[in-house]
Amino acid sequence: MDHTAETDRIPATHIPATQGEYMDAVARATAAASAYYTSEDIVMDDGAYDALVRSIAKAQETHPEWSGGQDITTAVAAGVASGDVAHTVPMLSLDNTFSETDLDEWEASLTKRLVRPVDGFTVEPKMDGLALAARYRAGKLVQLITRGDGTHGEDVTFAAAHIVGLPTELSEPVDVEVRGEVLLTDEQFARANELRLSHGEKPFSYARSGSAGALRGAKDRTYAIPPLSRFGSRRRACAAARGWTSQIGHPVGSPRTGRPGNAAASSVALLT
Repeated sequence: MDHTAETDRIPATHIPATQGEYMDAVARATAAASAYYTSEDIVMDDGAYDALVRSIAKAQETHPEWSGGQDITTAVAAGVASGDVAHTVPMLSLDNTFSETDLDEWEASLTKRLVRPVDGFTVEPKMDGLALAARYRAGKLVQLITRGDGTHGEDVTFAAAHIVGLPTELSEPVDVEVRGEVLLTDEQFARANELRLSHGEKPFSYARSGSAGALRGAKDRTYAIPPLSRFGSRRRACAAARGWTSQIGHPVGSPRTGRPGNAAASSVALLT
């Protein structure tokens, strides 16, 4: 019997009952995460992947020894992404919630950490692209880094010219790091796939994987993919920081506009 075919028929929501089933589930999740974060293909949709990771976490609650100290449910990018450039501060990913109960539990944990009730919440759409940190020295762009494993990322500075809305020089000679998302709009995604097909390559499966593939492939590709767009969420940048980034020539906008070139800072940090 083909082992892979057999495990592929196991529902993602199935909670592993044996260590063998647990290891199979971890292998499936790791393979899916590797395809999602490090290649141009996606082998499992987001819903199935999230359900699989939740089933692994449930199994670990009962059998923590099965993880062997390697918990993919809490690791950034499931532990499959890496890099050799250290982040100034950890570059983490967002968590998921799938029910009102999950949200209530998260609010309770937040209240406990703040030691006071939460005043309110801001809800914004999440731009699903490739997270990047742009480093400026004396106002000039010197490095672009992927999130990687959260502590170290991959240097993709070579792709800077392919990103619409990313200034290569600021209006003030400051040392700063600005983080945001790089993505393909619907129009850019369709055009990129037309070009890939015309050059005998497989089309991107999703815009998310296409963003990573288009950016990483910019170094060696013999033809040009349409420029990517750079956006970010306002959620991590306070009003003062947003105003300041606009003053130094790195405008902050809302991802709701959908306009290429409207670069928005998701977080800002002065470099020392």
